[in-house]
This record gives sequence, structure tokens and C-alpha cells, in this order.
Amino acid sequence: MEYANEYTKKEKLVRFSLLALFGIVAVVANNVWLQPLLTDFDEHPHCYELFGLNGADTIWHLLFVGLPVSLFLITSFMLPTGIAGLKEGRYPPRAMKVYKPTVVKTGVTAYLRSSVFLLLPLFVLLVAVWGSQQVDKMPVIDKERLGVHLCSKT
Repeated sequence: MEYANEYTKKEKLVRFSLLALFGIVAVVANNVWLQPLLTDFDEHPHCYELFGLNGADTIWHLLFVGLPVSLFLITSFMLPTGIAGLKEGRYPPRAMKVYKPTVVKTGVTAYLRSSVFLLLPLFVLLVAVWGSQQVDKMPVIDKERLGVHLCSKT
């Protein structure tokens, strides 16, 4: 039975410390900056301009294209592992280190796992392409009902 390469204790400590630091920064940034911005954008999309376009005009693009593309960028880190796993016919690939003792899978199991690592990001990308085709079919937001007096200049 073959086992995959493991991280050393020092490597694990460094990686978990960096992950915890990144998580703390992400939580603070979300609570202080992102959440209030998204809440205000949700209530007053016409008060914002994104890439030179009014927020009310771009809201469907953000929902149907922006979110899936963002998810694709996050999941695209799975692609090299999936490609390497398919090429080598094993999972995890030789170059991949693991945190706990992991038996190397070969055969159909390895191909299935590697295929999931390839297909998930590609599926999300297809959803973004589909969404870009659906944006034009969405109802237009009536900006006449959204008064400029609702925008606060602070």
C-alpha cells in the first residue's frame, strides 16, 4: 500500500497559521467594509457606478455572470490537481502533499476523483456562460422609481 507525501509538522503549522491569519483578515474586512457596502448596494443600486455603468443596469450581470466567474476563479485552483491526477492515473498526484496519512488511489477511483477536480470548475464556467446569455432576458430595473434623493452623500 502506497501513501502520499505528507507535510512536515513545521509546514503544517506555517500553512495553518497563514490560513488562520487570512481568515481573520477576511472576516474583519467582511464585517467592516464588504457587508455594509453590499447592504447599501442592495438598497440603492442606482447610487453606484461599476465600470462606468449604473449599478441598477449592472445588477443582473453581477448576479448571472459575476458570481459564477468569481466561483470559477476560486475553484480553478483544482484544475492542476485534476490534470496531474488524470495524467498519472493516481490520486493524489506525486507532487501533491497531504496533511494526514493518505493511501494513494489508482484505477477508476483515481480517475473519478481527478475528473471531479476538472469538471467542477468547468461546470461553474459553463454556468457563467449560460448566465451571460440570460442577462438580456431579465426585466429592466425602472430607475424612474428609484429617486436620486435616496442616495446619501457622506
